[in-house]
Amino acid sequence: MRFVLALLTMLLCTPAMAYDDLVLPSVEFSATAVHNAGVLQSKETIHYADGKLRIDRANGFTSTILDLKTQTQCLLMTNRTYLVLPMDNELFRHYIARSAGITGARKIGKQRIEGLETTKYAFGEDGALDAAGTYWLSSAGVMVRRDYHDGVFGQNTHHLEYLTHIALKKQPADLFMIPAGYKVAK
Repeated sequence: MRFVLALLTMLLCTPAMAYDDLVLPSVEFSATAVHNAGVLQSKETIHYADGKLRIDRANGFTSTILDLKTQTQCLLMTNRTYLVLPMDNELFRHYIARSAGITGARKIGKQRIEGLETTKYAFGEDGALDAAGTYWLSSAGVMVRRDYHDGVFGQNTHHLEYLTHIALKKQPADLFMIPAGYKVAK
């Protein structure tokens, strides 16, 4: 039992692996994020401002606020409670690119997507998902699209993630704060 408690304490109290190589967008924006994984599709609304990314899932599900500078995440749950945890080392990859120099990604073209001029990059296996593929990054650092296959659990699943309804505009500061009336989950 002590071993389980010690392991749990290490997992919850150890900060996320540092990522000083994130390509943080230089603009504030909101968008609809679409995720296709095999035959499944999900949609989320995202908001980005000053190193913080808010991910709002469908009604009845949690919202997550990632602080990409402190590498923490805040889970806002539907029962009006919240948890602050080390940042999920894989979640940010759906929305935020890492620098090409660190990941070995290479430029392979240019394309206009959702009204933004983007550079297309090919990347090798990056992260625990054993994923490799391509992503499209605007000059302002907005990752507009990501297309890859992953090898988790011996599977080879195709993923297509892309942004629609991109609105480059100032985001309300209160989106990135814990809402009034929320209490720490126990």
